[in-house]
Amino acid sequence: MKTFVKNAISGLCIAALFLFVLSVSARAQVEGNTGVVAGYGGMVHVGDGGGTHALFGGLGGYNLAPAATVFGEYSYVPVTGGHAQLYGGGVHFNFLPATKIVPYVVGAFGGAQYGGGGFSANGWYAGFGGGVKCFLSPHVGVAPEYRYVRLEESGAGANSSAFTGAIFYQWGGTGTAKKK
Repeated sequence: MKTFVKNAISGLCIAALFLFVLSVSARAQVEGNTGVVAGYGGMVHVGDGGGTHALFGGLGGYNLAPAATVFGEYSYVPVTGGHAQLYGGGVHFNFLPATKIVPYVVGAFGGAQYGGGGFSANGWYAGFGGGVKCFLSPHVGVAPEYRYVRLEESGAGANSSAFTGAIFYQWGGTGTAKKK
């Protein structure tokens, strides 16, 4: 677990630096009253002997204000002999929303469904973490993210670490600061 977290943090830092260099010419920012969609993929390490698995999904959201984005999300995790599906919502609190590189913290909560091999169970998840939105153009960007996720089902639970990378599209704004 320590090696996974160390590699995830190192990868996040390297990816953020690389994307910062790529996005220097972009004029972009998180604007209020705009929509956003994203697709993402990555890895999740499930504690208590659950192993490391691929993770992919998508989200749709709305930027209430430059500093806050609410979203709904769906994730799919294929596991040996079955799968896990997470569906819920959350909020990004954006720092420095008027820049091309926007760090944020995230909190999310929702339902979970596990199944496969004649087994099926329902539960819930709660997660928190952070990432950075790196605009590559006024409306398109990438966002590496780390989350701690607590999964619960039928009285049993597991602590998980998820590292994902997203490609997002923001629409409805101009991509530049509005002058008064």
